[in-house]
Amino acid sequence: MYQLIQLSDLECDLLNPHDASRNINAVVLPEYLSQAALTAFLLLSGHWAYGGIHVLLLAYHARLYLRREHLTDVTEIFRQVGVRKRREMLKLAFYLVTFVLAIYNMIHVVVLTFLTPAGRKAAAKVLRDAAASMHRRI
Repeated sequence: MYQLIQLSDLECDLLNPHDASRNINAVVLPEYLSQAALTAFLLLSGHWAYGGIHVLLLAYHARLYLRREHLTDVTEIFRQVGVRKRREMLKLAFYLVTFVLAIYNMIHVVVLTFLTPAGRKAAAKVLRDAAASMHRRI
């Protein structure tokens, strides 16, 4: 998101190319490292579907890094603004979709847990305890 904002500011002439390149290049490697850590965590924790999806983005990042296309060049940035903005929008959409899927799966698990008899008893106890603690405060 930060890179997208920087590119938009550059396109609207609110930022000069040197500052935009410096700001974008400063966050590229941390983004790649955090993506690698997230992918490793997902795979090591047994979330194969999410890990597999994130491996694709990690492979794309590795390709950019190995081809030395991950850094922004000050002299080329104006020609790359459109392509880079499109790439960042696609990555933002990817992260948003995976986030929504993760939230959906979390809610799905919670609902399924409450459908079992043991889950209903646990939920009733939690709700009773919460109501009792609120009643004592009043």
